[in-house]
Amino acid sequence: MAKTEREEKSKTTHETHSLKCMLTQEELLQYGDDLATTLDDLRKLQDEKDSVVKEFKAREAAYEAQIAAKQLLVRNKYEHRTVDCNLILNYTEQTARLVRLDTNEVIKERVLSEEEKQMRLGFDGEQQDAA
Repeated sequence: MAKTEREEKSKTTHETHSLKCMLTQEELLQYGDDLATTLDDLRKLQDEKDSVVKEFKAREAAYEAQIAAKQLLVRNKYEHRTVDCNLILNYTEQTARLVRLDTNEVIKERVLSEEEKQMRLGFDGEQQDAA
């Protein structure tokens, strides 16, 4: 062998690189189908999120309403309740007195109305109250 010809020396190693590759028609169709499915899934997820957000907003509004009602009670220091009362019509004194049965407190006292004064006359077979 003559020294004029050089012997080529080389070494080959295996490497991987990320390189641009054109998609085939079949791959494009598959990715398009996957894209449509993923978009549908995202819309469903967003709808579920909106539903949950609406539910939580409704629950939050309910708590806010309870807070406002209780805050009003605390601020005013009273509430309206149904209380049993007696209306005492005194025909002698011509007065009507409204009395709470739970505390015996006189809530209101006023003059008998003309209609109430007529009730004492006992028309239509009604019994007269003892005066």
